[in-house]
Amino acid sequence: MGLQDTILEFEITPNRGDCLSVIGVAREIAAIYKRKFTLPEISLQESPKKSSDLAAITISDTDLCPRYVGRVVNDVVLGESPLWLKARLKAAGVRPISNVVDVSNYVMLETGQPLHAFDLDLLQKSQIDVRRAGSSNKFITLDEEERKIDPDTLMICDGKEPVAIAGIMGGLNSEINSETKNVLIESAFFQPASIRRSARLLNLSTEASYRFERGVDSQATARAATRAAELLQNLAQGKVAQGAIDICPAPRSMPKITFRPAKANALLGLELDLDSIKDILARLDIEIVAEQSGTLIVIPPAWRFDLEREVDLIEEVARLFGYDRVPVTAPTLSDPEVKDAPEVAALLRVREAMQAFGYCEAVNYSFIDPQAVVKLDFAAESRFFDFVKLKNPISSEMAVMRTTLLPGLLTNLNDNLRVNVKNIRLFEVGRTFFAVTGQKQPAEELYISGVACGRRYHEHFSAADETVDFFDLKGVLEEIASTLNLELEFAAENYFPYLTSGQAAAIKFGDLEVGSVGQLDHKVAAAYGIDQDLFLFELALKPLLEKSAQTAVTYQGLARFPAVYRDLAFLVNKTVAAGSMLDYMQGQHKLLTAVEVFDLFQGDSLPSGKKSLAFRLTFQDMNKTLTDKKVNAIIAKLIKGIETTFQGEVR
Repeated sequence: MGLQDTILEFEITPNRGDCLSVIGVAREIAAIYKRKFTLPEISLQESPKKSSDLAAITISDTDLCPRYVGRVVNDVVLGESPLWLKARLKAAGVRPISNVVDVSNYVMLETGQPLHAFDLDLLQKSQIDVRRAGSSNKFITLDEEERKIDPDTLMICDGKEPVAIAGIMGGLNSEINSETKNVLIESAFFQPASIRRSARLLNLSTEASYRFERGVDSQATARAATRAAELLQNLAQGKVAQGAIDICPAPRSMPKITFRPAKANALLGLELDLDSIKDILARLDIEIVAEQSGTLIVIPPAWRFDLEREVDLIEEVARLFGYDRVPVTAPTLSDPEVKDAPEVAALLRVREAMQAFGYCEAVNYSFIDPQAVVKLDFAAESRFFDFVKLKNPISSEMAVMRTTLLPGLLTNLNDNLRVNVKNIRLFEVGRTFFAVTGQKQPAEELYISGVACGRRYHEHFSAADETVDFFDLKGVLEEIASTLNLELEFAAENYFPYLTSGQAAAIKFGDLEVGSVGQLDHKVAAAYGIDQDLFLFELALKPLLEKSAQTAVTYQGLARFPAVYRDLAFLVNKTVAAGSMLDYMQGQHKLLTAVEVFDLFQGDSLPSGKKSLAFRLTFQDMNKTLTDKKVNAIIAKLIKGIETTFQGEVR
């Protein structure tokens, strides 16, 4: 009975959707083996009735559906498919259903063009309109599942309501059933990005969506519909109406690509002559539309979505010539002196500094959900809402370009917390994007952001049980500035809505405010699903890198005389910023070479509204040994100044 057959399995890469069919594979084999490729003939007997008189088709959203073809077949007799057809479908992993449905699946496997068969009598007004779902947010598909439809999902509608999710699955309200007599065959081209987005939102992948996502041949839609009509005529006794309803308001044009054979030879290490390269292009149905001075202008066939650039064509030349035939040639080596640009080298030092502090670098998409920025509680007029919106986003979670790195890092941190990782240090270096009124191109800014939570040190018997705080991140930022031979200043501010009042500071570089650092507000943390204290910073890198590139590194000899260290603790109001006291003390005497905060204490043992700040002071004279008398005199002056300026009390 001819039931025994050989089944070949192919692993098709995502870029070669044209090979998801028998014709596609045959076309590829013909090109490789230099055989002539001919499409099988279609023999069709049409009835006097015209398809255009029996059904009407319109496309409301031509950007998502540039072409839609419909063919009408009347008086079909529904039944089982012949044994040969069922055997072929089963061999391809498709379950036979009925002759009408099986024909649409068979033609898809043969041509690569997904089809859908509607019961024409169930279509209101025998009408089809291709449009976005809009307010229609519930739809029952053929698998009897009620699905929530996004307003931007492309739908196939009749004169009253949606009847199919375009390119994915038909609706229960227009399915082929035992009473079906008249059939409308759908063969269309849908924008791949639209189908990919809808399939992801619906969590629904079908044989049709798998092909539409990768792109189908927009010039083969009519032929596929005619092939299905031929099979329905032969296998279901259908009467095929005259002609097809072919609506093509926006014909798809293929890109013109400049191709240099000399470039191909140089890149591949070959010496192919022009005629050999032209032969390879011809076998791939790549049309040469112009030739000048050894350069070709070519147009790839409509089914090759992967051919967009010259390098794609060079790859095709290598593939058809044969990678095994490319001669092995040792490269000519040279030893040119290559130096990174100053900004690149400086950025590398910044990354190395972060890694030295135990931070892991995260790399997130530049696309975010705008709601992720809303969660940060910025003011409505904030520039962080100047989004660059994507025309065809993959999903609503990637609808705009990011204006801050924080949403990505907070999501990363939450992902780690959910798998019971408690001590987390993450940073990211990346660009942010802002829409600019009156300009096509967005403004781009380079930032570094970091988040930290948990213990200050790894759990160990010798390590203190301390948690990360504001000063840990402040120290990280100071080290970043130090690697760039710069200095940052910190000013206590409370106008950052996503930071906790009293635990927030603006980062300043000269007259510029270049970032913020502090503890994440608990309300904002909860919006991200985070239930523990964490600290973060965000810092604009461009002004720092530019200044660093202009700053000459100076060196100073090692001190020959010992430094003197003193610790001072002051009781001050909680509203007094440690940074203000640091700035004050650092400017009081040239022999005071360093001041550091090493302790902050707040507790019931202190008077109400007070806190204790402890500072370590370093004194050093490059020319002689300092005496206690000299140091004590400077300290006495400092204490008096703190008492006067900050109403502090030495402890």
